[in-house]
Amino acid sequence: MFGTKSRRDIKGEEFIERSVRKYPKVIFWIFLFYFLLFASYMIWYFYFISTHTLSSVDGISMQNTLNSSATSSNDCFDWVYVNNNDTPEHFDIITISSTQLGEDGISKISLIKRAIALEGDLVTIKKANGDGEDGYFHVYIQREGELAPTRLDEDYIKSYEEWSQMNSVTEWTLNNLQPVKVEYEQMFYQTFLKEKDENVVKIGDTWYYKVPENSVFYLGDNRAHSSDSRVRGVASFDDIEGVAEIILKDAQLATDTQLIWIKTSSICQYYWKEMENVFAR
Repeated sequence: MFGTKSRRDIKGEEFIERSVRKYPKVIFWIFLFYFLLFASYMIWYFYFISTHTLSSVDGISMQNTLNSSATSSNDCFDWVYVNNNDTPEHFDIITISSTQLGEDGISKISLIKRAIALEGDLVTIKKANGDGEDGYFHVYIQREGELAPTRLDEDYIKSYEEWSQMNSVTEWTLNNLQPVKVEYEQMFYQTFLKEKDENVVKIGDTWYYKVPENSVFYLGDNRAHSSDSRVRGVASFDDIEGVAEIILKDAQLATDTQLIWIKTSSICQYYWKEMENVFAR
């Protein structure tokens, strides 16, 4: 009787032996899963930082979509992740390499605006004064391939009323570096809508500008205070630095921990929307 094992003990030992042989496989697959997850994250991370640049928002020309700390009503300071390899599409927020004339002479700056019309599009700006119209400035555009122009209803604009009533700001003249008033829409008409210009087309009673090849017509969302294509002319594709894909709200005021959360959540939200768009097709 001594030294013998019951059937229950034998089954218990067999169960333990099978478990010992089984668990290393389970641990291996768990380890492999997390290793692949970490490797995928690192590949994505290095790809992301190699194709995107983190840029701050300066000035008020893109309010209320983007705000800078010095001028925004909520005293925030937004940053954007700019995809340096992307080409702009209609209504994308883009960054543009440009120059600025100030008291210290000409300096290189980076503008952040919204792409409104692309090559081949017909675009104009006029007040909507017809029956049932609001009397405010609006952008009218006929995309390449469309049969007729349409009025853009731009919900991202800060204020149609302010745009139409305060369409002048202070700019620096090239000759004496003194501040003067510039009427944005008047500048647009003088710069773009010249009857003998080969890029000007008349539809009905309205003159339209045809955006040249490899060019972008851009405007700020705060139309009353934005030095954009109305003054600077169209931007060449060579001057487009990239497309602002991800907005980091209130990033400047955040602590290091908060900034990590803002970056992570903003990036995840962006890619989640991109996946939704893919599956929606």
